[in-house]
Amino acid sequence: MHVYRWDLDKTYLETDFHSLRGLLRSATEEASAKVTAPGAAAILSALSAAPNNRIVIVSGSPTQLRPVLEEKLRLDGVRFDQLVLKDNLDNLKRGRVRAIRGQLGYKLPQLLDLRLTTDKSLKETLFGDDAEVDALVYSLYADALAGRLTGRQVAAAMAAGGAYPDEIEGAVGALARSGQVDAVERIYIRLAQGTAPQRYSPLGGRVVPVHSWLQAALVLRTDGHLDAEAVLRSADAVLAAGTRPDEAAAIVQDIVRRGFVREELARDQSWPEEMARVTLQKLDRIGKGDRERPSGPPEAPIDYPGLLRAWHKPA
Repeated sequence: MHVYRWDLDKTYLETDFHSLRGLLRSATEEASAKVTAPGAAAILSALSAAPNNRIVIVSGSPTQLRPVLEEKLRLDGVRFDQLVLKDNLDNLKRGRVRAIRGQLGYKLPQLLDLRLTTDKSLKETLFGDDAEVDALVYSLYADALAGRLTGRQVAAAMAAGGAYPDEIEGAVGALARSGQVDAVERIYIRLAQGTAPQRYSPLGGRVVPVHSWLQAALVLRTDGHLDAEAVLRSADAVLAAGTRPDEAAAIVQDIVRRGFVREELARDQSWPEEMARVTLQKLDRIGKGDRERPSGPPEAPIDYPGLLRAWHKPA
């Protein structure tokens, strides 16, 4: 049994936050019109097919979209155990402008609260994107759970990220009740905004920045969470979305070069016919000097307040 915690917007769904038209479309379109990020449905449907896996979605989408989002997930063949959405109407009524767009003060308390009802022995894998500060939220959650951060340190980080006092109090309170457990195995961050993977180096090798969900599928297979068929379905979805075979092959080459996937696994994987030959060619071109060593834990404690001040986008 394993827990997989997913974000939705920019992680699973292609959502446009940067224009009024995009926001209106997201709020009014039907489930069948919502676009899934290429390869994401293949991963999440495969993970949810195992009855012992728990699929928990924590999204900043408003609670009013619950029926549409539930229908979209069903259309994609995804079984989920919990879908947590943000009550932005309440935030608006209370004049909490930062809380409407901010994710740290919303997600961290939610994650810690959800952990209170999770078997302590269960490990977790988390999925987010680079549109906000998911990597920092998830890493902060992982280190706090594992006892590498005190409640006071969590509070300082949340304050640096613009969280409200009651959000900080909720997170610290939930942490105090959770007990120490090193639960988080991996954190996948989809680079939907084109952020350079190197930005996440201070967070260590637990964070896997991916240009495509195809890369995440390969790492998940490496870690024993997916089989070869799920990776093939993810590759098919990426190609169907318009990625050229040579581009898909370069995506595979990149994740191998960065040290997250063994070359032998990528070579043994069954690929769609149109990308099989070029994938092997791309793998042949990885020189020994080009390979990166897999990253381990950060060499120094993570400066969460400093990173949040640097990365946080004020609402």
